[in-house]
Amino acid sequence: MNSEPSSFQQAFERLLARAPGPVFPRARALYLQKYPLEGEAAGAFRTFLLEEEIQESPAGALRIRALALAIVALGQPRFDRAAAAAYLERRWGLRPGDLQEVPGASWFRDSGAYGRFGTPAVYERVAPTSLLSSSADPVPPAADPG
Repeated sequence: MNSEPSSFQQAFERLLARAPGPVFPRARALYLQKYPLEGEAAGAFRTFLLEEEIQESPAGALRIRALALAIVALGQPRFDRAAAAAYLERRWGLRPGDLQEVPGASWFRDSGAYGRFGTPAVYERVAPTSLLSSSADPVPPAADPG
């Protein structure tokens, strides 16, 4: 693990920048279930994006807001709410008041018991532009005169 852990928002943005786009919902869902915000760090818990709200403008700008996150107790059949809350505060500086166990469920491929919580997190990506024009151009480029 780095000597200076990244912030929650930075980790959220990094995860979503690498995730398959919303036009590939199955691939995106698998990616978000498999890859945690922590990256490859070792430890007893991992944080995952559980539910998201996706907004896309007609010009292609994208805004993704976290609706719920999961905290997974890796390899554990039981969820310890107090230990999970301590991890979230220590790792991310979060103190979610709505942290609750998801009873009778195991995370992706039996990774362990998990809980869910909410916290503000938003990822935004502006629309890509072409080399010929940008989405801000009021008129398309002129046709080739030759």
